[in-house]
Amino acid sequence: MTAKISKISLIVFVLLLVFIPTVATISGQYWPYYAFASVVALTPIIAGPRLYRLIGAGALLVSVVLIVHDIAAGKHFRAQHPEIQWTR
Repeated sequence: MTAKISKISLIVFVLLLVFIPTVATISGQYWPYYAFASVVALTPIIAGPRLYRLIGAGALLVSVVLIVHDIAAGKHFRAQHPEIQWTR
């Protein structure tokens, strides 16, 4: 049962990574979506067999890298476009 749950959560993780870039927003605002994807990646780490734990750890690492990259890209975008008023 735990292998099935882990497999489903990894499929959801991949689907999130595929569909997150289709959200109509700018750099620096994707990171909450990647943070949610990292929470989904925690499921196989907590409840999965050994292989799914390793894959889940890799997925979590990918999420963290994407979060850091998005925050850096957002800072760069804001530095290039100071005329835009940010609502956050």
